[in-house]
Amino acid sequence: MAIDDYEAVHKVDILTQKQYLGQKFDELNLEEQEKHLVSRKTEFQINVGTGYCFVAEDDGQIIGFLLAYETLPFTGTLCIRYVGLNPEYQGMGIGLLVYEKLIEKAKQKQIKEIRALINLDNPRSIGLHEKAGFRISDRKEAVIEL
Repeated sequence: MAIDDYEAVHKVDILTQKQYLGQKFDELNLEEQEKHLVSRKTEFQINVGTGYCFVAEDDGQIIGFLLAYETLPFTGTLCIRYVGLNPEYQGMGIGLLVYEKLIEKAKQKQIKEIRALINLDNPRSIGLHEKAGFRISDRKEAVIEL
């Protein structure tokens, strides 16, 4: 993944959020929609430099992406920020190929663990992660907005 991939990744991110949230996404104002996207420009720029972000392409067009980072300064663990695939390409094994690429690089860098937060109401995501070898448990998150 490169910084020049931003626009294409952003478009795929929007498609996956619309798929997940349905009509609700379209009813949100632009600021609220942006909060749901992981490809916000500042966040994208931070993630792309980690060396653990990948895109999937079909005939030169970006159709999917994976954002991951190492939990520095505590090395040895990767956290998946997000994996997204254009809905038209889901179910074809492309997401698994992207994960295999990440796992290969993680092994080369002697990463001991890869973690991902999974929405338990997203069966496609659960299936992808299980196929990639993840053990699925529950998702818990605490947030404070200041």
